[in-house]
Amino acid sequence: MTYEDFLNKFEKRNIFDKYWNYFICISIIAIGIFFISKFLFADWNQIKTTTKDYFPKWSFIIFMSLLISLGLYGFWRIPKSYQITSIRSDFSILKKNEILNQIIKDFKLNELERNKQYTHFKYVGRFWNSFDIYIFLDAENFYLNAQQIDFGNDGGFIDFGTSKKVTHKIKSKILSYL
Repeated sequence: MTYEDFLNKFEKRNIFDKYWNYFICISIIAIGIFFISKFLFADWNQIKTTTKDYFPKWSFIIFMSLLISLGLYGFWRIPKSYQITSIRSDFSILKKNEILNQIIKDFKLNELERNKQYTHFKYVGRFWNSFDIYIFLDAENFYLNAQQIDFGNDGGFIDFGTSKKVTHKIKSKILSYL
């Protein structure tokens, strides 16, 4: 398996989740814009005579702006979930597999799929957060990606930085063995 084969396999595995997250972002932005436009063009004299004004107008606009901001954040964050981290190493594939076996022991990873160079693990972190971890080895590098999952599918783009923390934790452990 080459690095390009790994990328193709990785892309195919995550393509539905990626576009589903983009669809959710577009929907959130559309809902925010729809309600702000309805709000701005509403006849407030008629509304005030039929209901009491408990909810200030500005708080509704702030809430819908936060909703639109969440959708825009998703467009910025989604590509970062699928980035591959590379770690330079001149060790042989055999030595890299030994390091990988030590990582499995250290983090208590559950193997889902493995061949000579490609591995797919499930990692359960603190607070029972589950992560899919993809690692590929070639003659020059380790390639790593960690994504939070939830209930059998991806966890979306709001993971509060936990995927990045797990990636950093595994990367620093690999670097300690190099």
